[in-house]
This record gives sequence, structure tokens and C-alpha cells, in this order.
Amino acid sequence: IKIIEYKNIICSGFSAVLHINTASEEVTINALLHSIDKKTGKKTKRPPQFLKQGDAAVVEMVLNQPLCVQTYDKHPSLARFTLRDEGKTIAIGKVTKLIE
Repeated sequence: IKIIEYKNIICSGFSAVLHINTASEEVTINALLHSIDKKTGKKTKRPPQFLKQGDAAVVEMVLNQPLCVQTYDKHPSLARFTLRDEGKTIAIGKVTKLIE
């Protein structure tokens, strides 16, 4: 995900509304896995403690209900999503891996 605009920090346990395709579901960020370096685009080895505005990271999200989604390598147009909180878009991202 890429944090676009959010005044506070985002850490594990953060809840937001996921908008993907025509669905909108409550989602919780379960874990921050890797931070992505802005200059090189490479993943860091250590997970970040939190994310702030302008950061990009690989995160694990958990949905409250099952939802049909695709990964970005199979269907790029069906794998893009936005995260919204309090009526504002706070982050954008793409689905890279599905864990069942």
C-alpha cells in the first residue's frame, strides 16, 4: 500500500474500509511486513513499527467476511484497491498475494 493522506500513524490493528471493484468491506491491518524504500523501490528486511503519510509498505490485511479478489499478476484491473477512513481516501494499493 501507499499512504496518500493521513495525519496520524498507521500500525498493526488499524481498521479501515477497503474498496475493491464494486465491493466495500471492513478490513484490519494484521501485520506490517516490509517497508519499501522510496529511492530504490526495494523491500527492507525489518518490518516497520508504523507507517505515516508518504510511506509505502507490504502489509497483511484481514477481512471480516470472505471476498472474491484477484492478484495483480493475473488481473491487474481487478486487483487495485483503496483504503478509506472517515470519508477520505488514505491509501491505495494492489493485491500481490492471497493467503487462505
